Amino acid sequence: MKSKFSKTEIFLFCLAFGVRFLYAIFVQLKFGSHGFLAYSDALSFYLQGAENLINHHIFSLNTNPPYMPDTYRTPLYTFFVAFFLWFKSPFFLIIFAQNIMAGFISVLIYRIGLLLNFSYGVSVFASVLTSLEPASIYWNNLLMSDYLFAFLFVFACYYFFLKRYSVFAVMLGFATLARPISLYFMPFFLLFILWRGREKIPWGQIFVTTVLFLTVLFPWALRNKIIFDTWELSSASWYNIDMFLVQRFASNQNLAFSRPEIPDGYPNPQTFYYDFANTPFYKEQFFKVLKAHPFAYIKFHLSLAWQSIWNNHYQYLINYVIKPKLPILLDGIYGGLIGAFVITSNMVKVVLFGLFILSYFDQRSRPWFSLFVMVMAVNTLTLGSAAYLGADVSRYNIPLAPFVFLFAGVGARFIYNHLKYAVSR
Repeated sequence: MKSKFSKTEIFLFCLAFGVRFLYAIFVQLKFGSHGFLAYSDALSFYLQGAENLINHHIFSLNTNPPYMPDTYRTPLYTFFVAFFLWFKSPFFLIIFAQNIMAGFISVLIYRIGLLLNFSYGVSVFASVLTSLEPASIYWNNLLMSDYLFAFLFVFACYYFFLKRYSVFAVMLGFATLARPISLYFMPFFLLFILWRGREKIPWGQIFVTTVLFLTVLFPWALRNKIIFDTWELSSASWYNIDMFLVQRFASNQNLAFSRPEIPDGYPNPQTFYYDFANTPFYKEQFFKVLKAHPFAYIKFHLSLAWQSIWNNHYQYLINYVIKPKLPILLDGIYGGLIGAFVITSNMVKVVLFGLFILSYFDQRSRPWFSLFVMVMAVNTLTLGSAAYLGADVSRYNIPLAPFVFLFAGVGARFIYNHLKYAVSR
């Protein structure tokens, strides 16, 4: 990033950081440090994993001995939390660091808009929406990997648009160690490098970018190969497919399904189902269902993916955050205002997606639009469809939402220019 910040960038940073910092202070004063662990994964995965790193020097989710190594979560966010805890820092300081990341994300989206030759107004529009979107403010103030991943991903994209592919590859590699979904994004970025240099194919750039990306992932993959005899980065993918997709499909179809049996004497049964040893079982069950009911399963999977796009994430915040913690806000005039906001948010989402699609007709944005549509499709078909209840789908979209806002701004500008042209005639 350039060292100097413009007045606009300072404002955008302060806006994104400021609203999240004020919310963090409210959480700290109202609920104490436990408020930053309000989502179950924060406590059971990241905090537990960080404490095991510090106290037992092992990457493990176990809560009691023997502490067995695991790889359900990729390591970067656990190490991030462990770094602060090692210095006896309060949770608030970890959240403070995440708030700073949010400020930089807002600035980066603004800069990306200008890099892509979008207007100043479009770039500011996307950055302001990124700063103020309520669900992202909530997730930013939890001990969850979402904002570390989002920061690294957006940072990687910034350098991608600068054509500094070496830095892009390293940053996307680190993003993958925060959340492995970006492993599936990389091929689309490589295809775009190929498209950019289509007159003279830049095989050297593609090779170096790929090697640097894989180099960042190699130590963790090697650790998994040595301990678990697999080069896979995480055991979560096949566990999630079985838990959230195969089992639900089987239940809907009245099909028999089973779970792996916990062997007698297995230490710490609480983490058994995350064990890489179960991956062959999950794979076998998935392909068995897919082979027996291919069209029904594909329809089921696509319907969940579509549902995950249109779930109202603010309804989740009402049901699982406001109602149990601050029920008074749902009474009287405040309840009416919150209800109106939730209803309005659905309409706003439709408008934003409509404008996002319209940006395709702007020739300057069309290649970039195509790239992010493919990335969003992969995200939705994997993580989005797995979270079928809609409980935490919004956090999966945090890295991509700023780009939706950016292209929605382009779509709005496209309409404005055509209306202006029509009136001038």
